[in-house]
Amino acid sequence: MIEQSNSFGYWLRRRRKALDLTQDALAKKACCSLAAIKKIEAEERRPSRGLAQRLAEQLAIPAQDRAAFLQASRNLQAPKRMPLDELPIEAMRTAAASDGLGTVGDQLAHAGEQKFPFVGRNKEYGQFIGLIARLTAGSGQVVQIEGEAGIGKSRLMAEVACYARQRALPVLATNCYEIERAIAYQPVIDLATQACDAAPEARLRLIAPILLAEIAALVPAMAARLLDLPSLSADFPEARQARLFHALVQLFDALAQDRQLIVMMDDIQWADDASLRFLHFFARQIASRPVLLACAYRDEELGSNEHLTGLLESLRREPYTRHMALARFGPGDTQALLNAMNDPKLSAPDLAARLHRETDGNPFFLCSIMHSLSEDEGMIGDALSLPLPHALRDSVRARLARVPQEDRLLLDVAAVLGRRFDFETLLTLARVPEERFLHSLDALVKRRLLREEQDGEFYDFSHDKVREVVYRDIGMAGRVLLHRAVAEMLEQHAESETHERHAHLAEHYERGKMWPKALLYLGLAAAHSQKLFAMREALKWFDRAVVLLQAHPEAATQAQQLALYEQRGAARAQAGQIEGAVADFQRVIDAARALGEHGHARDVLIQLGMAYRRADAYQQAIVCLDEALTASLAMGDERHAADTLYHLGTVAWSNGRNDLAITYHQQAVAICERLGLTDLVAVQAFHGRGEAYFANAEPAAAIVSFSRSLDLARGIGDKSYESENLMMIGWACSGHMGLADYPRALSHFDAALVIARAADLQWHIGPTLIGRANVQVALGRFGQAWHDLNEALPRLETLGLVRYQIMAHDALGGLFLDLNQPGQALRHFEQGLSLARDAGIKFWQPRLQAGLVIAQLRLGVPTDRAALLAAQQYTQDHSETWLTLRCLEALAELALARGDADGCVTQADQLLALASRGDLRELIGQAHRLRGLAWLHGKAYESARDELTLAATLAEQIGCVRLAWECHCALARVAAALGDGSGENTQRAGARVLAAQVAENLRGSGLISNLEADP
Repeated sequence: MIEQSNSFGYWLRRRRKALDLTQDALAKKACCSLAAIKKIEAEERRPSRGLAQRLAEQLAIPAQDRAAFLQASRNLQAPKRMPLDELPIEAMRTAAASDGLGTVGDQLAHAGEQKFPFVGRNKEYGQFIGLIARLTAGSGQVVQIEGEAGIGKSRLMAEVACYARQRALPVLATNCYEIERAIAYQPVIDLATQACDAAPEARLRLIAPILLAEIAALVPAMAARLLDLPSLSADFPEARQARLFHALVQLFDALAQDRQLIVMMDDIQWADDASLRFLHFFARQIASRPVLLACAYRDEELGSNEHLTGLLESLRREPYTRHMALARFGPGDTQALLNAMNDPKLSAPDLAARLHRETDGNPFFLCSIMHSLSEDEGMIGDALSLPLPHALRDSVRARLARVPQEDRLLLDVAAVLGRRFDFETLLTLARVPEERFLHSLDALVKRRLLREEQDGEFYDFSHDKVREVVYRDIGMAGRVLLHRAVAEMLEQHAESETHERHAHLAEHYERGKMWPKALLYLGLAAAHSQKLFAMREALKWFDRAVVLLQAHPEAATQAQQLALYEQRGAARAQAGQIEGAVADFQRVIDAARALGEHGHARDVLIQLGMAYRRADAYQQAIVCLDEALTASLAMGDERHAADTLYHLGTVAWSNGRNDLAITYHQQAVAICERLGLTDLVAVQAFHGRGEAYFANAEPAAAIVSFSRSLDLARGIGDKSYESENLMMIGWACSGHMGLADYPRALSHFDAALVIARAADLQWHIGPTLIGRANVQVALGRFGQAWHDLNEALPRLETLGLVRYQIMAHDALGGLFLDLNQPGQALRHFEQGLSLARDAGIKFWQPRLQAGLVIAQLRLGVPTDRAALLAAQQYTQDHSETWLTLRCLEALAELALARGDADGCVTQADQLLALASRGDLRELIGQAHRLRGLAWLHGKAYESARDELTLAATLAEQIGCVRLAWECHCALARVAAALGDGSGENTQRAGARVLAAQVAENLRGSGLISNLEADP
């Protein structure tokens, strides 16, 4: 009894007996089943948080002990610390015996009798046991369980879960349901809710608050448990989704507490796309975690589910993935099942062979027919005359025919609910006395038509095929009325607001043929999916709403119809479905114009123009935005005119027309200043003008605009634009694109990062780290730059931000060039170019091409001069002056390598002219260095020394280490050529000092510098 005295079930029995309550009485008071109380007291399960709270109320747990009770109920605190009312052990034993409890072992045996014997899967079960044992090594496993419906996938996973729970290992298990495949993250939410309920709060508090807030946005249980979470900032969908995925993995880690964790997801052929993406992400994280992830699916669904097929094929290539295809039972398995059943009603000769022939070895068909035969006493005679059904539906219907009519009503309501349902919902909808309800529910569980889930609050059908047959047999009129009743009940119970409420209401109102309500909730379900950045699911809801609207146009007013098409158009544009977005937007524009709603038409024209911009259809975008601008001016709406001019400027900038971009943004700024605007329109106008100036290599003018936008952003509390403006000022102060004011650049990058990290603005963190790394490289702080880039690139890869990944590879290439490691640099430039070409992104390609040529020159391998010239021409044609500068550097070095000193001077002169126009001091220094090298090659040593001295002086003034080192090395060569030994030694000594500083900075970074060699 010592063991029992340490269990929650033991404590619960003691408390119940002290209050003179029977198990049945406590079950009714706590609104759960009798079986749930029995299993909790027998230590076979733990109550859910909600059930535990109701038990605390009905057992009159004192307020000061309530928290300890709830912790103990979830196995977070030993129950022996809780006060017990005096009750002799012998009395407890007697009471337990009178309730039919017996020992824990007895209860487990009794629970096993409630199911068909587990046969025919010894090999697969043994493989699972072995994999669980291997988890102790710290590496995870993925198991893909494949098979047809009814083959035993769910039973196998249930047995493995039971094995794990018996060994006190945490288990998370969920099912996917066909009716919910459009609800974003439904199975993931189930898993996360279980983890949230079971994980100790102390472990949850180790997760960053912003990540907990991200989970809470998806899982209401987290928000209810931790009340002090920060609010979430706006961010782009990919960043939010990546942050959520990382947060969920950390939640599972908090539950595991360094133990083996078992995660199971059944019927993933019905999982929504967002859940499949998380599943793929999670599977790739468990290679270094003691996690067993088991996923079951129907093989017949693969041909029509390309997302699932792609996920399975991707994971199957991983060494930690096992594929387990379940076969049908053989004759021997069927005979083993009959023997294990040991039922006299199933003892007819040759019954096993007949059963196997009729069912073809499908375990569910087999068990269903055996259950039907076992219950029908009048049918157990001659084996040859056994009326075996020829299909599963016949078998299920034969079982249903023996269900009393008063119990069948409850079964019909459950089938209409569609999936796992809770006790309270079913009780409310049944509209029968509670005693009658409990009797029917227990009877249906005993008949194995329904099954009770572990927490005792939720129920489900024993198999989805059972639910399908019950549902189909209700009849159309009955189904419609029941769906209406379910929808109205869900709608009235506002306190039951959960992540799936709108989706369920949409389903039930649509099947209940209440079209206006169905349209309303289809739209709300779509909007909720958008908030969860599950765009595929959002579009499925919108598409369903449009189909319904087309079939029943009377269900919505004209304004509601237009709003639906406009919302779908915006979702399509966000998802990259530009053709569909254009069709929806154009439909709304035409209708708005016909109604004389010119302001509305103008607003949608702007959305249409930006949709064209996303498709790189710049001419169409300009046509739409020009028309919107004309409409705004005609209406005298200057504020919207400024907003439209900003969008025109972004289109021009995207198309490389920075001259036009500056004009548009300047016009937008002028309107904002004239109207005294200080809202988001003004913030965008000044920021857009700053970007256009920056792209035209005018950093000082860009900083003025960014600073104004920064002040306005702070005035309206917009942290996103505050961080972005600080970042862009940092870039405008950097060396290879700006004023080479390194201290100012670092201070702004640091300030931008503080805001971006605090608000988790993923869009800004990557490019800010890249910009800061470029400045650190210029200052010779390669170790710090390496750290920043190694944070930035994986982050950007996770988010799928190819544009910024390209920038990161360019920065890494520049870092290795400055360390005199052109081979490493070449690989990064090539990778960046490959990414850009595969994605069809012209942005940054000229800079990468220039870096590639410089790396090739220093390696002494052939270069592609034609590609470099084409890149330079592109920058000139598209007014990308910031990229033209790098191409001129590369062309000058290429001319010098070919022995063309005059060509080098020509390119360097162009570089000097462009850099001087914008006061780009680092690039001015590079131009003087290149001129000096050209004069050195032509043996004009005095001219070479003058140019190189200018470059060296400028390098020292701004603190550019690599430029200073190159100038010292070149001046040493000039001194040697002039016979100035002392000058040569001085310059070489200066180069060695700088090389030593760099080597010291690299200590512990794993990087190696080759700056000792003369370039």
